[in-house]
Amino acid sequence: MTSLKYRERTIQKMSKTNYDILIIGGGITGAGIARDAALRGLSVALVEKDDFGYGTSSGSSKLVHAGIRYIGQKEFRLVREASIERKKILEMAPHITRPLKFLVPLHSDTILTKNKLRLVVWLYDLLANFRNYTFHRILGREKARSILPNPIRETNFQGAAVYGDGQMDDARLTLEVILSAEKAGADILNYCSAEDFHLQSPEGLDTVTMRDLNTKHVFTIQTNALVLACGHWSDKIIQQIDPSIPSRVRPTKGVHLITKKFYNLDYAVVIPVEDGRIIFVVPFGENLLVGTTDTDYSDDYDFIPVTKEDVIYLIDAVNYLFPGALTEQDVISAYSGLRPLILSDTVKSESDVSRQHEIRMVRPNTFAITGGKYTTYRAMAKEMVDKIIKLLGTKIKSSTDKVPLNGWVSTKRRGWDAWSRIACENMVIRYKLSDHVAQHLLRYGDNYLKLLDEAKEDPQLMKLVSNNRSYIFGEINYFIKHEKAITLRDVLFRRTQIQLSFEQGLDCIEAIAKHMGKNMGWSQEEIENEISKYKKALVWNP
Repeated sequence: MTSLKYRERTIQKMSKTNYDILIIGGGITGAGIARDAALRGLSVALVEKDDFGYGTSSGSSKLVHAGIRYIGQKEFRLVREASIERKKILEMAPHITRPLKFLVPLHSDTILTKNKLRLVVWLYDLLANFRNYTFHRILGREKARSILPNPIRETNFQGAAVYGDGQMDDARLTLEVILSAEKAGADILNYCSAEDFHLQSPEGLDTVTMRDLNTKHVFTIQTNALVLACGHWSDKIIQQIDPSIPSRVRPTKGVHLITKKFYNLDYAVVIPVEDGRIIFVVPFGENLLVGTTDTDYSDDYDFIPVTKEDVIYLIDAVNYLFPGALTEQDVISAYSGLRPLILSDTVKSESDVSRQHEIRMVRPNTFAITGGKYTTYRAMAKEMVDKIIKLLGTKIKSSTDKVPLNGWVSTKRRGWDAWSRIACENMVIRYKLSDHVAQHLLRYGDNYLKLLDEAKEDPQLMKLVSNNRSYIFGEINYFIKHEKAITLRDVLFRRTQIQLSFEQGLDCIEAIAKHMGKNMGWSQEEIENEISKYKKALVWNP
């Protein structure tokens, strides 16, 4: 079933169903709530005004981490919760996550001196019940020099610390949670905007007017409970319902750069910055990911620019520790996102704002959930659905820590290492793929079989979209048929990470757009329009 036919069927069903819960917002928080609620047997609808993961959930640092810097802010409860959730995410989605070691260079003239960091990494492991996949280490100067990139700033250099966290494909993890919610019974729809709220009908249901942004069709959804999981858009939606409710969200902008590699080790490097923040430099395929900034933002929420000042800030931070490592010419791509932090009258610095989440009761059956960390999405969702369950008068417990995510059901049978080795051998022998392409297709987990079985029916679908890339045309068909892709931006920004690679995908954009247009029934004018929209959405123009 194509994305467009799925939409028609879903809109018809949504128009006729009285739901237990309607979720507005298709980022990781809304996706987690939908999955938790559906697994408990509730009737669930979720709508997103753009694509799933369009906002913050595809604009993160792409780390599954407890947040070592929050120990310095004494957010011990948050770090403890995130440590538990980090372990669960790594176990439940090994096809799109991986453990990763982090190196922290130690200088006596920075906020992270050797003695301070020794205590911090001990606490980091302690709060994880010493169950992190690796235990921290403190390295002396010579050992640290042998591992860290060169040249490193030698002044007051003391050594380095190593600790464990993780890395993820944030957009695809959001999508896998969305698809898992659908598999559990939720009805989900992207490119659907909430236009008006008619609250507390005589039947006790709320009615929300929706607009399908693809066809402009207007319809209504009825629900017993309404959850606003809209991130930095939450205040605007809440004030549509009740203009007297004060704002509670403090959006801060986070910018990340994709740069050429200046080291080849499979470690992330943590850089303490003079303003008290820390910057991550993380291996990212054949490149490096550098981020993030943290500045208040109040402009257009739908297009968050990357300024020259943002780029220079991150490059200068890297070059302070590794002199001459990066220039503006080394920047390949960039992306930005907004953190929906909770407004505080007592905290002035953006970086000091707590990453705890907040659930507000807007009305007796309407809730807004904001703040939090990507890593704690499952725990946040559980807490939210617990409140809905209480409202509805049932007592079904959450099972999201036991049911595998979409794309991964093999954990207990084999484990990732054994499964991935067998899967690669199968792709090379059965489907005649190169090892490089087979390794790439592991990102679909168990679903690689469905993807390739459909693609092998047409030799064109087994071909590469570009000689320099590992993606095949069959993936484009899979995105349209099974992953709700509607636009070229859906494919290049979120279903793949092509936008974050060399030339930002401009080398293969026409081939992908033409192939997608053939499947979606686009005219030549519509294909050119999709290409133009993609180019306009790029926030980095070297």
